[in-house]
Amino acid sequence: MIRKTPIGKYVLRIALAALAILGVSSLVAIYSWDDGVNRGQPASGAAAEATQAAGPGGATGGSSSRPKIVGYRSTMLPEVSPTPRKDSMGMDMVPVYEVTGSMLELSEHARAMASVETVPVRRRRLARDMRVVGKVQYDETRLATITSRIDGYAEHLFVRFTGVEVKRGDRLVEIYSPDLVIAQQELLTVLDFSRSSNLVESSTRKLLRWGISQSQIDELKRNKKIHERLTLVSPIEGTVTERMVVEQGAVKQGDVLYRVANLETVWVYLDIYEYELSWVKYGQPVEIKSEAVPGQSFTGRVGFINPVLNEDSRTVKVLVSVGNTEKLLKPGMFVSATIHAELLADGKAAPTGVEGLWTCPTHPFVFQREPGQCPSSNVPLVQIPGGPKPDADQFPLVVPLTAVLDSGLRKLVYVERAKGQFVPVEIEVGPRTGDAYLVLSGLSEGDLVVTRGNVLLDSQFQIRGLPSLFYKEGQGPAASHAHDTPSPAGTRNVPPSTSPSPAIPPASGPGDPQHRQHTRP
Repeated sequence: MIRKTPIGKYVLRIALAALAILGVSSLVAIYSWDDGVNRGQPASGAAAEATQAAGPGGATGGSSSRPKIVGYRSTMLPEVSPTPRKDSMGMDMVPVYEVTGSMLELSEHARAMASVETVPVRRRRLARDMRVVGKVQYDETRLATITSRIDGYAEHLFVRFTGVEVKRGDRLVEIYSPDLVIAQQELLTVLDFSRSSNLVESSTRKLLRWGISQSQIDELKRNKKIHERLTLVSPIEGTVTERMVVEQGAVKQGDVLYRVANLETVWVYLDIYEYELSWVKYGQPVEIKSEAVPGQSFTGRVGFINPVLNEDSRTVKVLVSVGNTEKLLKPGMFVSATIHAELLADGKAAPTGVEGLWTCPTHPFVFQREPGQCPSSNVPLVQIPGGPKPDADQFPLVVPLTAVLDSGLRKLVYVERAKGQFVPVEIEVGPRTGDAYLVLSGLSEGDLVVTRGNVLLDSQFQIRGLPSLFYKEGQGPAASHAHDTPSPAGTRNVPPSTSPSPAIPPASGPGDPQHRQHTRP
């Protein structure tokens, strides 16, 4: 026969502590488990140290008298009783005191047992990083289309395939046009037989409209030599992205022959969900990454926010201009982006640093420190409205994420008003940023908030019928008798009269068979 080790008080204490960490038990269940429980005696020691403060405003006022006991409540089940007894699990019920305040006082020992930790609420720089996706497109201000202005035939192509890099003035195609020959002959005839300036100007303007340059016209007047072919050149430096003409093919007036795009700058259109749109501002920095270019990131600024919402995706297009001198980003690529938005104390996006500069209404990526004309369109520049970046006293009030208890309808923190004295405070928060919340109301700078042990504190407040996370006004001991009284999420109101009978008889002292020593046959 081998004797088993007796189930001692330490094993049970560890088990109840584990349940408390999971939110099943409470501080009273942890603190009240001592030698007295196994003897069927009332809880003492650390359990008596967690007392509710009474008096105006929840202050103790130095009084040593206990608040009035109005009932007893189970620590693990929704059972109440007007007299002390054991619940259906065989555990002693704990007293429920008269609610005269909303403060809980813990001794140093009780605080250490609950592992309560606090940190002060501070003002600091806070930013919200929005991670979005987008697509690379051409910079629409750096596109050019080469179009035929006359009827004729493409006798020779200088650029035969797309993707060719061309510079400004490089030859693209040579077109033979009978109409061009006739127009040049008309100009020479007017110069020889008529001195009318109107006729000369009309013939010259006709050639200019067909694409003949002024230098070619001057050479025609000087040498009297007619050019049978018209050479079209690239108006910009860039990459030939489309070719719609074939050699020896006929072309008509208005036909598009080539498209050229400058890819040293590209546009990225980001999709911003409507709930994040309030934190996107003109001029914000954006970091862009692409799986096609691993290990490298690109930077840009928000240049334009589309005023129209896509009703299908509930997103708004935001335009970002990105430098692409190495031409690693290709139009059509999908990218991921991070928009860095610093926040003000009211939760709104802070100024981005471009406020006060001058920009062009038609070229929003032009920034100048002085007023003047837009270098691209000669349009007068306008000043960007807004104030400077915030000072330290305008930084938002920040509370750690672990300090906030969220029921879905309200958010609660526990504040240590004095040494060992804790009160629940309902707060209003702004956007969540990483490991912190921006506080809009409810707290002041320097308040000590509980970041560890707040779940156990809330459990103790619920047991005592005090205002807590799920019970804004608190609840008395009779709450569990009402069939229509709401219960916390995940629990069910079961009146004591209808509670199911326990599967195991309650413990009744040292003679209980659960606490006897057993032998193994």
